[in-house]
Amino acid sequence: MEGLTHLVAESLARNGYETSLDHRRLEWSNWLRCQSSFSVLLAPSKPGVFALGEEIMAPGGKRMLALFRIAEAEDLGMSLGRLFLSGNSEREKLSAGNCFVRYAVIEDAAQRQAAHAALQQWMAASCEAASGVSGEFTTHTFPSTSSQQGKTQAGTEEAGTDEEGAARPESENSAA
Repeated sequence: MEGLTHLVAESLARNGYETSLDHRRLEWSNWLRCQSSFSVLLAPSKPGVFALGEEIMAPGGKRMLALFRIAEAEDLGMSLGRLFLSGNSEREKLSAGNCFVRYAVIEDAAQRQAAHAALQQWMAASCEAASGVSGEFTTHTFPSTSSQQGKTQAGTEEAGTDEEGAARPESENSAA
C-alpha cells in the first residue's frame, strides 16, 4: 500500500499537483491506558505518529487529557515498548497508570513528517492559547524515536470514559 501511495504522490507531483496531508483526517487508534509494556503489545510494527497524554482533573471535577508528547516512529510497536525501558525518563510517569497513548499508522515518510510537524504546531498553538505564554518558553526536546526530534508542549484535550473506565476523548476522530 505504501508503494501505491508513493507512486500516486509522485505522479501528481510530476503533473504539477501539490498534495498535502490533512492531519485532522488521520485514522487514530482508540486511547490505550499505558501502565506497562504489555499495554502497548498490540501496537503495529508499522511507521506512524503517536500521542501521549496524562489524565488530569480540571476545575469542577472534569476529566481531561493533557498531551505531553507527540512523536513520529519508524516502528510504532517498538517505540511504544521502549517507553517502558529502565533508562527512559518518562517510565515512572507512564507506569503510574494515569497516562494514555493513541497512534496513527502513516507509512509514507514525507506524510508522516508533515503530520508530525502539523501536530507539533497544533500543540504549540494550544499551549499558547491555554497559558498565554509564547511557545518559545514551553518547548522541551526529548530523545527521538525516529530520525526527527520529538518536542513537547503542554496541550489539553477533553476526555470522557469508555466501557472499561479508561479515558477517551469526546471525539474519537480528533487529531490527537
